[in-house]
Amino acid sequence: MIEPAPTSPPPPRAFTQGVGTVFQWFGVTLFLSMMFVCCSSSLLSKDTATQGDWRTIGWGNYSAQFATTLTVTLGVFFGMALAGMGLGLQAQNRRTPWLAVALTGIGSIFWITQTIFFASTVRSIVLSGGCAILALVFFALLALAIAATREMRRDPPPTGFEVLPADYKVPYSHMHQDPPDVRLAAELQQRRERLEVQQKELEALEERIKRRMKQNES
Repeated sequence: MIEPAPTSPPPPRAFTQGVGTVFQWFGVTLFLSMMFVCCSSSLLSKDTATQGDWRTIGWGNYSAQFATTLTVTLGVFFGMALAGMGLGLQAQNRRTPWLAVALTGIGSIFWITQTIFFASTVRSIVLSGGCAILALVFFALLALAIAATREMRRDPPPTGFEVLPADYKVPYSHMHQDPPDVRLAAELQQRRERLEVQQKELEALEERIKRRMKQNES
């Protein structure tokens, strides 16, 4: 019977790092999507892009035109913030899970409000549906952030975990530790050492040959 290969335990706070990857991926996607909406609106006509008749539609001073602008603006902000939170979660920063909970909580409230607003005033399926999808996604991210916060409280990183040691050397690139000049100097030194070894071997071989020749002559 073949015994199963022993599995190594997962690294500490692996779930938090995975949540960071999700935050970073969705944040970049949201940022690019909102930037595409903002830039592509310039290809439309002025009346279609500005929706001037939406100034009189809304909840008091909160008009549909202002709500649309705020949706795109805060969409860009939330995208950048989520990407930043993702980097903090991957770095296992102690404060980042709490900030992620606050960010996703605020985002959930905002997108729910926008969904209700567009559904009750403009009655646009595209706007209300898009905001509803973002609200659901932010709710899911909120649940992940809460779980990451619990894991961080249960297994916090050691003090000074994010501080690099004093003797840490910044690598030249992801492929090489040292710059080209240092690598070339090290390679030359290795060649010199090999040549010295070969020179000693040749001298020893030459000495043996001389001894044999003397023995043969005698």
